[in-house]
Amino acid sequence: MLRHATTKARRTTVVLDFLAPTAFGYRLGSSKVRPSVTKLSKRQDTERLAEFPVSVCTQSPAILCQNIKQRISLLSQSGAAAVSDPDISFFDETVVELRLALKAGDIARVGELWSQLEDRKLLRLLGPELRGFSERAAHLCFTGNSEPWDADERKVIEGIAITAASEGAVNALTTCMIAHIKRGDSQAALHLYRHFLVRSSNQTVSEPLPSPTQEDVENKNGLALNFLGDQLSHQPNFSLVLAAIAAHALEDSFEGALKIMLDNPVRINQSAQKEFTALFDDIPFRTKVQSYVRRVDIARLISRHHSLSTHITNLSRDQDLSQIQNLYRAIIDGLNGPEPYLAARDSQKSNQRPVVVQEIVWAAFLTGFLRCHRRDLAENLWNDMLKCGIQPGVITWTALLDGFDSMGEADAASTSWDNMVSQGIRPGILTYRAVISTLFNAWRPDDATEKFAIFKRELANGSLPNTADALPVYNTVLHGLLNNRRPGDADALLQNLRQNGPKPDIVSYNTFLRHHGRRGEFRAVSVLLERLREDGLTGDAFTFSSVLSALLRVGRTDAIDIILNLMKKQNVVPNVAVFSAIIDQQLREPWEEGLRTAMELLQRMETNPDAQPNDVTYTGVLASLHRQVWPNTALAEECRRYILKRMKERNIRFNRVTYHILIKACLENPAPEGLQGALGYYREMANRRVPTNYDTWYILLHGLISREEWAVADEMVDDLLRYIKPVGALESLVGRIQRRTEYIAHHSSREECPSQRLLAHEK
Repeated sequence: MLRHATTKARRTTVVLDFLAPTAFGYRLGSSKVRPSVTKLSKRQDTERLAEFPVSVCTQSPAILCQNIKQRISLLSQSGAAAVSDPDISFFDETVVELRLALKAGDIARVGELWSQLEDRKLLRLLGPELRGFSERAAHLCFTGNSEPWDADERKVIEGIAITAASEGAVNALTTCMIAHIKRGDSQAALHLYRHFLVRSSNQTVSEPLPSPTQEDVENKNGLALNFLGDQLSHQPNFSLVLAAIAAHALEDSFEGALKIMLDNPVRINQSAQKEFTALFDDIPFRTKVQSYVRRVDIARLISRHHSLSTHITNLSRDQDLSQIQNLYRAIIDGLNGPEPYLAARDSQKSNQRPVVVQEIVWAAFLTGFLRCHRRDLAENLWNDMLKCGIQPGVITWTALLDGFDSMGEADAASTSWDNMVSQGIRPGILTYRAVISTLFNAWRPDDATEKFAIFKRELANGSLPNTADALPVYNTVLHGLLNNRRPGDADALLQNLRQNGPKPDIVSYNTFLRHHGRRGEFRAVSVLLERLREDGLTGDAFTFSSVLSALLRVGRTDAIDIILNLMKKQNVVPNVAVFSAIIDQQLREPWEEGLRTAMELLQRMETNPDAQPNDVTYTGVLASLHRQVWPNTALAEECRRYILKRMKERNIRFNRVTYHILIKACLENPAPEGLQGALGYYREMANRRVPTNYDTWYILLHGLISREEWAVADEMVDDLLRYIKPVGALESLVGRIQRRTEYIAHHSSREECPSQRLLAHEK
C-alpha cells in the first residue's frame, strides 16, 4: 500500500490509522499493568504533542498524501528497495494489530506480532513511530517490587525496549532499567545496557530519531556542559547512561560508573539529572546517584580537555567567575578529596584514577582567573600545581602571559618572562606571541619589536619547534604595529613576508583591510586587494565587510554593488551565510551608514531566491539592534519594526532560544532601554506561554548582576523560586543576589537607627 501511494491515493481506514498520532492516545486495558515510572511532566507532554504537526489530523487529501509520502521515503533506506509488496501489506496490517495489542495490554500478542515483524526484517520501516511504541512498552513494564516479573512478558518487553532504544527511542529501556534498580537487581539493569550497546554497535548507523527534549540541554548550569559535537550519533542517550550509573551506585561501584561515562561520554544536563533522580523515593540513594553523576561528569570534561579549555575561555570572556571557580573546586576535589578519581600526573593513573588533568586544563583556568582580574586565584592555582607535584611547563607560562595581556600588565609579563627563562623553560612560538601582544597592547612597541627580533633569530637557527606555526606571531606584530601607528613598518613586514615567507594568509590581509577601511583609505584598500589576488587568496566575510566599510566612508553609494562584483570575481557565492556574516560585521559598530547598509543587504537577500534570510539572519540583526546604543534612535526603531514585520510575514516565530539571544543582547546594552527591552521580552515569553528553563533564568540574572540592577534582580529571584529550585551556577547567582539584598537591608536599618550609629561611633 505504501509503495503504490500517489497523490490520488485511496484514503483507507488503515492509512488514516497508520498516520494519526492519536493512535497512541489510549488507556491500558489490562488490570495487571502498572503505571509507568517515567511519568512525563506537563511540559514534556506539551513538547511531545508538538512533535506531531496539526496537519496530520486534517481531511485534506493533499496533506494526507504528503504524510504518506513521508512514509514512502523510508523505502529509500539501505535495503528497503528489496521489500516486496506482500511484505508491505503484511507490515501495514501487523502494525495496526500491534497497536491494538499494546492498547489492550496483551503482552503475549505484542510479542508474537513483534517477532513476526522482526523475522521479516520489517522493523526498520517503523521509523520515527518507534518512539510511540517505546512509550507504550514503557507502560507495560512491570514495576512491582515484591512479586516476580513474568519471564515471558519480561522477555517481550525488554526485546522491544532494546530494539527501540537502538533506534533512539529509549523510554522503554530506561523504564526497564529503573524497574530492575528499584527491585535491587543492578546486574539485570546493567545486562540490558550491555545488550543495548552490542545491538547498537552491530547495526547499520541510521539517522537518530528527533529528541523531544533536545532544546533542554543546558550549557551554563552546573557542570553539564553543552560542547558542540561532544556527543556522537552512535552514543547512547543520556537517560540510559544515567540508569547505568545508578545501577553501579546500587553496587557501590564508582569505578564502574566512571567507566560507563568514559566509554560513552554523553552530556547530562542538570534538569535531566534532577528529573531522573526524582524517580527514586529513597533519598539517600538519590543523593548518592547525584554525587556519582556529578563526579563522573567532571571526569568526562577533563577527558575532553580541548573542549573544556574552550568553555573556560568563553566563561572568562563573559566574566563568569563563579562558574569557573565551581568547576575548579570540583577538579581539585577530584584530585585531593576523600575519594580521589582524577590523576595529576601520568604516574598516578590507574583504574580508580583513569583521567589525567592535562597541563592545558591548568593553563585554561590560569588565564581565566587573570581575565577575571583575580590574581589571587591565579596564585592559588600555581601553588596547587606545585602541591600536586606538577612543574609548570611552557603551556602554563604562556597562559600566564596571555592572562597578563588581558589585564594590561606588561611589567608583570616581562617579569614572568625573565623568571621562566631563568628556570630553564624554553619559550615556544605561542609564548613569543603572548609576550609580544602584551607589549604592543601596553603601547610599548620598542620592547615588542625587540622581542620579535629575538623570535626571528630563534626561528632562523632552528631553536623553536613547529616553525610551520610561526605565522600567528607575524600577524600579531602586524596588528601591533598598525595599532601603535607604525603603518610603514607594518607594510615593510608584509612585503618581507610575501617575498621571504612565511606567506601571509587572509588574516594578515584582513588586519590591514580593517585598519585602512575604518579610516576610509580606499586607495590603500585597493592596493591590498590586488596583492591579495596576486597571492592567490580568496576573501572571506570579514574581508568584504572591511572593504564595504571603506567604500561607505568615502561616500560610495554603489558600495554594495562593488562588493558583490568583487565577490563574483573571486568566485565567492553570496549565500545566506556570507550575507549574514557581512551584515553582522556592519552592525558591530553603532554608525548610521553601517546600519543602513546592513538593512539594504537584508532586503537584497529577501529578493534573492538563492540567499533567502532565515531565522538566524533576522534574529542576529534584531539582537544587534538591541545590543548597541544607536545615535539615530528613530532609524534603529524603524529597522526593528521592519524586522519584526518581516519575521511575522515569513511565519518565523520566536522560540525559547530566540528569546534567550534577544534578552542577552538587551542586557548588554548599557542604556535604560536595554533593561526595558529585556524585561519586555521576558514578559512576552510569559504571555505567549513559552516555557522558561535554567538558561532563561541564568541569562536574566547574570545580565542583571552585570548591570548592578539589584532591585530588579531581587524581583526576578522571587519569580524564579516560584517555578524551580536552582542548582549549580544558577544557585550561585541566586545566592549572590540574596546576599546583596540582605547586606543592603542590614545597612539601611543601621542608617535608620541613631543609637546603632552612636554605638558604632563609640566603638
